[in-house]
Amino acid sequence: MRLNKIFKITAVMAVVFAFIACDEEFTEIGGEIINNPSNVELRQVEVNAYSKKLSAVQTNGLSSYFLGTVNHPTYGESTASIVTQLSLSNDDPDFGENIQLDSVVMTIPYFSTEVESNEDESEIEYELDSVYGSGSFNLKIYETGYFLNNLDPDAEFGQRQKYYSDQQGIIEQNILGEPIYSQDNFEPSAESYVSYELDSDGETDTITNRPAFRVNLPVDYFKEKIVNKLGSVELLDNSNFQEYFRSLFLKAESNGTDRQILFNLSSSDAKIMLYYTSDQEDQDGEVERARGIYALNFSGANRFNTYTGEFPSDILANINGQSSETGSENLYLRGQEGSMAVIDLFPDEDVLTNLREEELLINEADLTFYVREDLASESLQPRRLYIYDLTNNTIISDYGLDVTLNTLNPENSLTTFSEPIKIAEDGSGSYYRLRITNHVSNLINDEDAENVKLGLVIVPNINSVVVRDNQGGIAGIDNAAVKNESGIVKQVPTASVLTPYGTVLHGNTSADDDKRLKLNIYYTNFN
Repeated sequence: MRLNKIFKITAVMAVVFAFIACDEEFTEIGGEIINNPSNVELRQVEVNAYSKKLSAVQTNGLSSYFLGTVNHPTYGESTASIVTQLSLSNDDPDFGENIQLDSVVMTIPYFSTEVESNEDESEIEYELDSVYGSGSFNLKIYETGYFLNNLDPDAEFGQRQKYYSDQQGIIEQNILGEPIYSQDNFEPSAESYVSYELDSDGETDTITNRPAFRVNLPVDYFKEKIVNKLGSVELLDNSNFQEYFRSLFLKAESNGTDRQILFNLSSSDAKIMLYYTSDQEDQDGEVERARGIYALNFSGANRFNTYTGEFPSDILANINGQSSETGSENLYLRGQEGSMAVIDLFPDEDVLTNLREEELLINEADLTFYVREDLASESLQPRRLYIYDLTNNTIISDYGLDVTLNTLNPENSLTTFSEPIKIAEDGSGSYYRLRITNHVSNLINDEDAENVKLGLVIVPNINSVVVRDNQGGIAGIDNAAVKNESGIVKQVPTASVLTPYGTVLHGNTSADDDKRLKLNIYYTNFN
């Protein structure tokens, strides 16, 4: 109901909003009055804003998953590992007789972009996307006895099970035996690779593939776990198989450098391939030796990220010492299992009451967040920020009404609502501007409107904070739960979990008055 209500904005306000967004004069920050023909004035309203450290975030049900270590200059080291099920590509598999398992290969595609190719495209060069850092990490892969439920038994199996970023301890307690794969100083490669697949006639096709994490796994291990179980109840269907072979733990460990990779485990190419030969009957009933391939898939299976690492003690102490009553000097934002900001636009209700009595036409309202250049590093500095209704964990109307939506190019999408980071023309530093015109106008002009708390987070893709239909329309809100949170922050946008970026911003009590966070309201008074 509330999601529909926030879109009930008058046609007049939509036209005014679109007009003002095109007028650069209305985005200047400085004097109390902007002199122009439409007699627009500026009022700056004090706000409260403070940081909130997230205890642990829900990391299952994501589109992608991190693996490796990243060392943020401000927020320290964080290591991401992956816990995942496998699924049978078909139930009750039959490999034939006299089976010889020849090799087992695990493949997980990287996100990559084609950057160059020759005329016949026989040689293609790629560039890896979503890879952070320039070093490496140590990698081990274990089988675990930890079972991943689809449904939550504590909710009488009426809700999907949530898995959180702080569960690595219990996973390690359930490790079975020695690692089935181990590699020190792992680095991703942007090289394509060649694979050999069987066509419908049983002939071998040679295929050139995009870059992927691709390693050989031990044949004897999979002979025992899979081949020796053919025809058994354990491989009858996926329900039985996932009870028998519960999960894999892809564990990253720091080696003193850093490299973190975002993997697309939902890809149909993410799988463990078993290559074998066996005796099989041909169409004439003759027995012959033939090649076969069987896949254990990552797609369609439960999985989640775990994180280890802590914020530096001084940063954590600063966050914990901030007050929701008075706001703070600095705002600490970090993706993944990180931190966010909570903003109260009108902490003094009398200010809002007085604005309502004035019956103002709101031309534009914005929040400008200046980067604390002395505390934040250019490394892993985010391009975009996202602000939302934290009280109800939904979008604000300005997000849904921004006509600059670009579903094909997120970098240039919704830029009226959320401007990418800019450097001030006067050389005073970098800043982000978020326009919340319709939200503020609704607060001032509708006495029944709720003065909700707003949440501020980092997102890698401004479009992905919601679920969109085929036409780009908003079909739902994509949120992740926050674990054991008794305060206002019970959910965060899932997109904020999918970035290792971080920054520090000037808050509402910053010592630099020119960069202090305020709500800027540009209005016309017809009284």
